[in-house]
Amino acid sequence: MKRSIAALAGSALLGALCAAQAQPYPQRPVTLVVPFPPGAATDAFGRVIADRMSKVLGQQMIVINRDGASGIIGTDSVVRAAPDGYTLVWGTSSGLAILPALGRKLPFDPQRDLAPVSLGAKLAYLLVVHPSLPVKSVKELVAFTKARPGKLNFASAGVGGAPHLAAELFRSMAGIDIVHVPYRGTALFATDLVAGQVEMAFASPVTTLPFTDTGRLRPLAVTTTTRVDAYPDLPTMGEAGLPGYELTQWYALLAPAKTSAEIVGTLNAAIRKALDDTEVRRRITREGGMPAPTSPEELAEFIRAETGKFQKIAKAANLKMDQ
Repeated sequence: MKRSIAALAGSALLGALCAAQAQPYPQRPVTLVVPFPPGAATDAFGRVIADRMSKVLGQQMIVINRDGASGIIGTDSVVRAAPDGYTLVWGTSSGLAILPALGRKLPFDPQRDLAPVSLGAKLAYLLVVHPSLPVKSVKELVAFTKARPGKLNFASAGVGGAPHLAAELFRSMAGIDIVHVPYRGTALFATDLVAGQVEMAFASPVTTLPFTDTGRLRPLAVTTTTRVDAYPDLPTMGEAGLPGYELTQWYALLAPAKTSAEIVGTLNAAIRKALDDTEVRRRITREGGMPAPTSPEELAEFIRAETGKFQKIAKAANLKMDQ
């Protein structure tokens, strides 16, 4: 009799465990770590997508900003989290590809320690010049610069950032000699650019729209391979005379390594549905972005390819970040 009771108790416990394991993911709120401060495009895109994913998953996605060290601190916190699908990171091209490409020592390996879910969005940059320059196209700018080697300056928000690398790629592909003037942040270089203290820069539509709309900056091209909704009449760099040019800021959803394929698949389906939502797409394109869903495998290959591209740009420009 005692054995029967014990057997029944064991069977009941086993059944309860199986039932618990069989419950579909997710069963509680999911935390999305944005490794940068609130307010920037990284945060804005992450929040609008997370809000829609919450509705798809049937559980709230809680967005937490954990910034510091160019995104390293927040990303590392996710790397160290349990691989159960309840802590995710909204990664960027900076932390996942640029920093590794420039030799920055990281406490993790993005390609080894994170499980790719899907690319989220790409953000175009614009090549803009001060209107005092007598150029109205990329070809005219290249010709004007070649006639004045080392005389024109370009601004960036800091050494090794995507806008800096966009200019270095332009310099390399166009065969021109221009001087880099790094600033500590976008707002500072935008002020000097509008004032004519520097002649050109690569910047996001969020930064440039207030000035291009009023004629205080002149846009020449976008850095994506397709035109963007925010500037529908503006050519791509390829259309403007540099075929093959592409450099974007991008954002992606990733989980800790060893997260199960089933959970990754559920998250991938959810972000795809979110990016197909009309309002989500409208808000992303309004900021100069482009929804860009992928499979987990496609994201893994994309990160490898982008890291290799940034390594080539850095080598050509002799760039290496401080360790």
